[in-house]
Amino acid sequence: MKSVEQSIQYKLKLLLAHHDFVRSKIPFITNLYINWFRQSQIKAAHRLQNKKQIDVAFFLTIPGMWKADYLFRALQESPRYHPYIVIYPYSQYKGFSKQEVDETIQRTEEFVKERGFEYIIPFDKKNNRWIDVKKEYKPDIVFFSSPYKDHLPQYFIYHFRNCLTCYIPYGFTNFSYMYNSNYNLIFHNLVGCYFLETDIHLNLFSDHSRCHGASGIVTGYPGTEVFLHKDYQPIDTWKPQQGKKKRIIWAPHHSIEEGFALSSFLLICDDMIRLADKYSDKVQFVFKPHQLLKFKLQQVWGGQRTEKYYSAWEKRDNTQIEETSYVDLFLTSDAMIHDSGSFTTDYIFTRKPVLFTVRSDEVRTKYSPFGQKMFDAHYHAHSVSDIEQFLNEVVLTGNDPMAVTRQSVYQQYLQPINGQLPSERIIHEIERIINS
Repeated sequence: MKSVEQSIQYKLKLLLAHHDFVRSKIPFITNLYINWFRQSQIKAAHRLQNKKQIDVAFFLTIPGMWKADYLFRALQESPRYHPYIVIYPYSQYKGFSKQEVDETIQRTEEFVKERGFEYIIPFDKKNNRWIDVKKEYKPDIVFFSSPYKDHLPQYFIYHFRNCLTCYIPYGFTNFSYMYNSNYNLIFHNLVGCYFLETDIHLNLFSDHSRCHGASGIVTGYPGTEVFLHKDYQPIDTWKPQQGKKKRIIWAPHHSIEEGFALSSFLLICDDMIRLADKYSDKVQFVFKPHQLLKFKLQQVWGGQRTEKYYSAWEKRDNTQIEETSYVDLFLTSDAMIHDSGSFTTDYIFTRKPVLFTVRSDEVRTKYSPFGQKMFDAHYHAHSVSDIEQFLNEVVLTGNDPMAVTRQSVYQQYLQPINGQLPSERIIHEIERIINS
């Protein structure tokens, strides 16, 4: 009962904070508001035609939401644009302590600093309040990294009707159960430019949104653009080994609970350590769990057993744990075993062998039409013996019949559109909208 009460309280907090009892709750009013807001977006874009320098604010709460490295750098290099990042509090209405909020902001600041990007933290320490960025900094274009309302009202899209608003999703949208939250929140219907991954995603946006996909623009996904840059040099973070060994990532998802559950972790966790020991002279593993998995295991197993399990992966000579970035890991690996939603697409960019550990026969039905195409480009394991067969026949022997399928899927859906990288296409589309 407590969780239900908390959920109701949370929703009421959002409604009160955004004065949103009418605007997004009454269909007739909502449609009028969407049309009015979208007309304002067109006018906001046209006002920039003769502006010599265009200020572009990228709103960011946590590092995991950031998918715009190459886009930001490209804007930096253009004399017409002045990009900067606005770091602001995450999940303001979920009851996090001030310490948690401050620590998250600090982590995000460190993340941005490492990249050398210009940023602001719009907090007035003297008056202990978060500043209105639109009023104080007057951005011309705003890129949002989250479509949700759980932020302070001055950082939600409602407040930026007279700026050109843009959105890049924070992950490849692969699942069918998330159509509403990916395409038909009030945010998706208002945003001026929704930069989408493929034509399939544009069709889904058109089918499932009130605005019928009016702001949808297919550019490819900036979050995976690093895989398309041939000059990118990955950092090798694998443990040094005696002799040449195959490098395999095991990336289990966090959804170990009942309901919408992808993860096979509880079914195979001990067997994966056994396989790491059995093939220790031929294979090294990186255990790459979803960041939420440890939290959920602590609830199921308790803290002691969870720490013991994670320690087992850290202490072996041919195993290790990686809980942060994954791009360099992907590019320096030989294969991956996983049951992660976003990695179903992301690892296909490497065109290396990849195995999905299938928890149940219903897993494929949880994917969207696009996600199913990525899922079908995987090898599938329904048992531990299937995993071992993948190790022996595909990874160690090199017999890889799915290579042709992965290459075909990459060429059809993932490679740069007309030779243009996603960041290049986004800038081109912004210019087109401004000058149309």
